[in-house]
Amino acid sequence: FFKWQHERRLTKERERFGCVIAAGCGDYSLAIRRDGSVAWWGSNLYGKAPPTSDDVDFVAIAGGHVHSLALRRNGNIACWGNNRHGQAPPNGVDGNFVEIAAGSSHSLALGRDG
Repeated sequence: FFKWQHERRLTKERERFGCVIAAGCGDYSLAIRRDGSVAWWGSNLYGKAPPTSDDVDFVAIAGGHVHSLALRRNGNIACWGNNRHGQAPPNGVDGNFVEIAAGSSHSLALGRDG
């Protein structure tokens, strides 16, 4: 694909599914809906799917092997799933973050100050 074809295809897929950002890791997938809520499908082993709630302020998501992360509009991070190695604190992480990533048993976050 040329870059413009790829962008056009992504735009059509976003319109079709009503989501703007998607992530997946192994046996499950996550997506942020247009309203900022998180949708998921697949395995929920270790509770890596977000709990049912009215949270609609997410701007980014990341899926690890046994945990999930979501970046809130205010810069805080929500976490779900296995926290055996401290990768997904149940109360989340307060901060001024702009980017997140999740790996097998670790999580990363980039602060606004770099």
